[in-house]
Amino acid sequence: MWVILRRILKLRILSGNPIFTVLLGCIIILQSLLILQPCSHINTGVDMSINSRGLMSMEDSKSTTLKDSSSHMCCSCEYNMVVDKNKSLVFKTPPRDKAFLTIGVPTINRTGDTYLLNTIESLVSSMTESEKKDVIILIFLADTDQAVKSVLSSEIMKKFQVHIVSGLIQLIQAPASFYPKDQIKRLTYGQGKNYVQWRAKQNYDYAFMFKYAKDLSTYYMQIEDDVHTRPGYISSISEFIKAQDNWICLEFSELGFIGKLYRTEHMERLAMLLMMFYTEQPVDYTYLFYNNLMTQFSRIIKIPTLFQHMGLHSSFPGKLQRLKDKFFDNTTKLFKGDNPPADISTSLSTYLTFIPKLAYVTSEGFFWSHGGAKNGDTFTVIFQSPQRLKRVVVMTGTSSHPNDRIYEGNLVASLTLVKSEDGGQMCTNDIEIGTFVKGNVDNSNLLEKIAFKVMCLRITITRDQEPWVIVKEIAVFI
Repeated sequence: MWVILRRILKLRILSGNPIFTVLLGCIIILQSLLILQPCSHINTGVDMSINSRGLMSMEDSKSTTLKDSSSHMCCSCEYNMVVDKNKSLVFKTPPRDKAFLTIGVPTINRTGDTYLLNTIESLVSSMTESEKKDVIILIFLADTDQAVKSVLSSEIMKKFQVHIVSGLIQLIQAPASFYPKDQIKRLTYGQGKNYVQWRAKQNYDYAFMFKYAKDLSTYYMQIEDDVHTRPGYISSISEFIKAQDNWICLEFSELGFIGKLYRTEHMERLAMLLMMFYTEQPVDYTYLFYNNLMTQFSRIIKIPTLFQHMGLHSSFPGKLQRLKDKFFDNTTKLFKGDNPPADISTSLSTYLTFIPKLAYVTSEGFFWSHGGAKNGDTFTVIFQSPQRLKRVVVMTGTSSHPNDRIYEGNLVASLTLVKSEDGGQMCTNDIEIGTFVKGNVDNSNLLEKIAFKVMCLRITITRDQEPWVIVKEIAVFI
């Protein structure tokens, strides 16, 4: 009966019908109950279904259905296999108290460039010393070729020995017996045999990591081995978590399975789901199904995102992966002015959550308009009390979006603030203090130029432009 229900679900799971989502939940509950029942055996022998390319083997058959064999009678035991942490570690590391966050990084040898060492360097160098004591970077060596793993692990030890000895970095590997012996007989999503084999093994790779990490920390986040991040990403993750009330999965990248964060209490169940549907579903889809089962029906993505894909060569042989996260940018402020309390407004439309005040705060973020700008559009800073100014800097555009800047415009300081006829506020007695050159204004001579205290700063765009506008930073020095 279990096999029949499972096969029905596999045919229907992509329909998006809530009935079948509930059905999946019921089946998982049933499966969980089965797991509690003792089994006569668990096959822990060497699995010959993983070939030298790290792909699961596949029977030569034109059939598109799974073989209903007696091996399924004890399938729940396979999902409940316990990971031996000591045997999984490549290098022994000192025990640590439960950490705040585990960052999982699966890696496999690829044809062409290798990116792992740069990824690790980016993760480590972008942390503070105190953050390093409360984070674990978990690197999973997914190759089946022991020689390849030995070379890579030696390179990691050579470059990051101090962080392995401290426990910040842990290297692990899975025994061949962890992987299923079932032959893959069904191709889904119109994908070829080799790709389905690669995808299937990836599901089990991730499941092993989830099982290993389930009690290492409070939170677990998965990335890939070809990404980079930016300084302050750990504090940004912590702040974003605190700002959410009801969630199952938080995302710090829009791409694939990069930057997906869960509470570790979900790791065992998520691993089980990957293992149950490892031949049918890629992990990029399965985690969304899991979120739906847990009644999170929409994605919660932090924008700007924290991780950018930098690789070109996929871990699948011969595949090029030209993916970029359009929401990633280094949002760290360069000048970090005094920025006294002020109200920020603009006549420009706002894109998503890139609200105007993000241009003025000294923490991360920037303003991003939704659409181009018109002649006469403004961006205004109204101080809560008059200020004597020394210097003002305005930066527009970013490294990822250099064209989203102000092409022609000026910056004025207003000495007075009066009520307008419509009941609003109007800045008057303007003194021009700069014009935009290559998207930026920097005037450091304001004490001589303006002898009075200032109530407002106003940016005015003086020419229509099609590119959107990013105001990355407004730095005010008093």
